[in-house]
Amino acid sequence: MKSSCWKWICLLVLGMMMTMDMDMALAESKLENDQVFSLGEIVVTGEKNTATLATTVTEVSMEDIAAKGATSVAQALEFLPGVFVQNGGKGEAHVSIRGFEQRQVKVLIDGVPARETHAGTVDLSMLPADTISKVTITKGVSSVLYGSNTMGGVINIITKKGTKTPETTFSTSFGDYGTANYSLSHGGSSGNINYWLSGGYQTSDGYRLSGDFDTNDPDVGLGTPYNEDGGKRDLSDYLKKNLNMKIGYDPGQDSSVYLSFNYVDNERGIPTFYNRYWAYDHWRQWQLNLAGEHKLTDALKVKTRLFYVKHDDGISDVSWDANHTTSGKKWFDQSYYDDASIGGEIQTAVELAQWNSLRFGLNYMEDNHKEGNYLSNDCWNVTHGISSVGWEPEKEYTAHTYTLAVEDELRPFDRFSMVVGMSYDVFEPTQTYDQPEPGKMDTLNPQVGAVFEMTEDTSFHASMGQKTRFPNLKELYSTLIGGNPDLNAEKAIAYELGGAHIFSENARGGLAFFYNDVTDLIATTKISGESAYININEATIYGAEANFDIQLSSALNAGLNYTFLATQDKSNNDRDLQGRPRHRINLSVGYCFPFGLKADLQASYNQRQFWEDNDAEWAELPDYFLVNVKLTQKLSKLWGIDPELFIQGNNLLDENYYETNGAEPGLNFLVGITLRM
Repeated sequence: MKSSCWKWICLLVLGMMMTMDMDMALAESKLENDQVFSLGEIVVTGEKNTATLATTVTEVSMEDIAAKGATSVAQALEFLPGVFVQNGGKGEAHVSIRGFEQRQVKVLIDGVPARETHAGTVDLSMLPADTISKVTITKGVSSVLYGSNTMGGVINIITKKGTKTPETTFSTSFGDYGTANYSLSHGGSSGNINYWLSGGYQTSDGYRLSGDFDTNDPDVGLGTPYNEDGGKRDLSDYLKKNLNMKIGYDPGQDSSVYLSFNYVDNERGIPTFYNRYWAYDHWRQWQLNLAGEHKLTDALKVKTRLFYVKHDDGISDVSWDANHTTSGKKWFDQSYYDDASIGGEIQTAVELAQWNSLRFGLNYMEDNHKEGNYLSNDCWNVTHGISSVGWEPEKEYTAHTYTLAVEDELRPFDRFSMVVGMSYDVFEPTQTYDQPEPGKMDTLNPQVGAVFEMTEDTSFHASMGQKTRFPNLKELYSTLIGGNPDLNAEKAIAYELGGAHIFSENARGGLAFFYNDVTDLIATTKISGESAYININEATIYGAEANFDIQLSSALNAGLNYTFLATQDKSNNDRDLQGRPRHRINLSVGYCFPFGLKADLQASYNQRQFWEDNDAEWAELPDYFLVNVKLTQKLSKLWGIDPELFIQGNNLLDENYYETNGAEPGLNFLVGITLRM
């Protein structure tokens, strides 16, 4: 079916949903929040302290994730104001916040940094969504208690814990190209002991490109660095497995302590980019997290955390098999990363008076990165006489990062509060293989924020602060990309001014303006024909976010958000930074029919973003409009089991579009069932 036909069908369905009886009762109430693992939060957003109110915080609930039909963290973060999910060079799903790339955003799982230590990022498509209780996205001037490397904001993925009543859930779904998903979880409480156990398995031969894809497209078709021939996207297959466990002592009074374990074991292809044909033969990441808190007195609370994160992955070059050829450099036949992070933090909160509370934070982390490459006669390093055939010597790098932070919250008047904070952040590489040590980098990062509650329904906030991102190990030492041990830390002075208003019991909205002045931005450039990392002079990132949510009836709800984003690369004639849409509009609609059917629609329009095309020219990417729909039918309870069937279609219009990593998925679907006991 042609895209135009799909558009008319979608508009017709949406019209029917909008005109149905506004007084129908919801088939079921919103999911309760008792599965949220609060010890996984560094700053508990539910407490609504001034540090979170003075900037913009967006939360994604379990209900939101279910409405999207998300199977990964990447999909859970789609269609949010100021948040943009995009595939990176190695097919990795990365998220940017207000124009800041993921390497400038701190991603946490239950308060623990989740990334491989080399590039300092994590592939969000590798992390399952069925373990999530909520995701908190903090933009702008986040609390100093989060530590360093939060220049673009903080994403904290909070996993589930057991409910008061034991519950077991099983879900499975199937789609085209052999796509299959299975997940099983059980959790509950016994006295003061809370427990949670879940596992998942996902597999697919790949995803389908749009039926309108043109194999002769000069940007992404045959003969280009992406070399796509339509149908299934090459090397888009995957196999993902995950296991999550949590046990805790939680009397719900003055103390609690939890031990959690999260594990993923994946392998997948890497959709072709820049004449590279690679595949992950393994991608494993696991973390142990011991977190506890204790209320010493009515005025003093202490929270601590110890963690260990292990990440290892391996990439193989598959460009010389029967299906692929390449005209670019062959870097290696095999390459592996072996990473580990160990660290901890301690926080204290002191209630000095009813109008004044003081928080201290100290966190420390040691990162270790090992890598190795196997070279054959076809590899660039061998053909140029730089190295010989076989495994190169293993390279090892180690760095320490720590932060000392203090944050004071004051409420001198009933309707006015403010927060003042300061962090001292330090980054120190201690093992650099055979390259120079850049020495210790340190910085002081001050910030201030204020909230004015004009009425019970209307509030305004403002914040200003400095944020720092230290260069990662890849930027400092990579021999393939052009590491530079002389790099300086990136810095941004961030400003935000915004407000929120409750129009009625069922309607609310918000507006925020932001401006970021970035110095020493790290980017790649060509030096003597080879890529190298350098600090460019300056960049500015500014814009606005608006959101409006309304419960039109007990059966119908809708949400609309818009992001305006302008970026200027001051070292490159003020041209836009790559891959940042200027305008983005997202719409969500949910409707519950009286016979138990729930329909959820998500739509997004993206306009005016740029990239460096195949001819090394700065070009505008095509605009695109996406529509996703999920239908969930609740069935009658049988033998104590609550079943529901669902079907979902992503990119329902079969839109043919591409971004900086080549052609994106066309229409793809899933059909499945969920059983709750």
